[in-house]
Amino acid sequence: MARQMSYAVVLLVTICVTYFVENFLRSAAGALTPILIVELGISHGSMGLLISAFFFVYGVIQIPSGILSDALGARKTILGFTALTVAGVFLFWLSRSYSLLGLAQLMVGVGCSVFYINAVKLISTWFPAERKATAIGVLSAASGLGNFVAYMGFPLAVERFGDWRPLYLGMSFLLLANWAMNFRVLRENGSIQVDGAHTRGQPIMRTLFATVTDARLLPFIAGYVLASFCWVFLSWMPQFLIDTKGFTYVDAGIVASVGSIAGIPGCIVVAAVSDRLRRRKLPIVAFSAVYTVLLFAFLGLPGGLPLSVYLAVSFGLTFMVSFWVLFFSMVPETLPPERAGVGLGLVNGLGTIGFSVVAPVYGGLVDATGGYTASNMVLMGGAVAMTLIFALFVKECYGGKPDK
Repeated sequence: MARQMSYAVVLLVTICVTYFVENFLRSAAGALTPILIVELGISHGSMGLLISAFFFVYGVIQIPSGILSDALGARKTILGFTALTVAGVFLFWLSRSYSLLGLAQLMVGVGCSVFYINAVKLISTWFPAERKATAIGVLSAASGLGNFVAYMGFPLAVERFGDWRPLYLGMSFLLLANWAMNFRVLRENGSIQVDGAHTRGQPIMRTLFATVTDARLLPFIAGYVLASFCWVFLSWMPQFLIDTKGFTYVDAGIVASVGSIAGIPGCIVVAAVSDRLRRRKLPIVAFSAVYTVLLFAFLGLPGGLPLSVYLAVSFGLTFMVSFWVLFFSMVPETLPPERAGVGLGLVNGLGTIGFSVVAPVYGGLVDATGGYTASNMVLMGGAVAMTLIFALFVKECYGGKPDK
């Protein structure tokens, strides 16, 4: 048992590094929005499409991600798709045109798409039930660190080097080194256990249909789609602050990055609170309700306030939205084991597709109306609807026994 737990910790550290870099890549286009709009001479709507290129393919592949996890195993799936991610990030670094950056975003989106679901599967295999949500919270916290490095690192890189590419190149090499680390760790430690049960020859379409039509999954899908609006605002936050509050690129990056880093303690605290209370519904309702209040407050802050005010609200905003980590404990606790992987893929995939649709709509509304009022109304409405869904339709599921 001690030996298995030691390996579980090593495994967690290794996959956390992967997830950290992948979230840096996920946030890169959003963090670079003020730079790329000028560098490429594109509109807000076109920039929204470039941001969503990653997320659209990422979302579409979430469903086959769950199937691949069952059919090939987490080890082969992670290693194969991370190799594609590496190719995509070097293309992004080399690209100087909108079309090539878009192609690179698509490649990186495909490559990153399978990682989180398979990482959650590994954690679920190696960690006991009483530590599972906390371990998933630690993994998910790596996303906040990746976002922080993107939103803070790019403005500092531009200020220091006059270009964003040195930082991107450094992260590309880190991903390459981590891929080699994953290959070594996963290969040398119990490949049968890491790969998990194979399901070749199983009725995959029947499983998919049964999962899609399971009414217990619908509130999670709807809630996660609306939760994705949170990340739409994070992607647009620097440009919003520059356009409406008169911030510099560096100051806007500081505010966005402080918000991003809040996801690190946020994911850990939310998951730990849920495990400690032995409840899932109360934390997700409470944290989403506070997030909604803070979103209204942030959007209503007048210009000219001290930077510290924006930093505090931004930190609280992203800390509270860390409730998303609970989805990845709740779905497997709600669905039977044979449908949990597909269910996670559906929830994560449709939520990400929701982001990929709303991100360019947000920018397009700015172009069409000349301001951010209509765009922000969409986000505020989504936050209210999300909290109501959690409160009214999600059932308690701690321990794998959902309330009837």
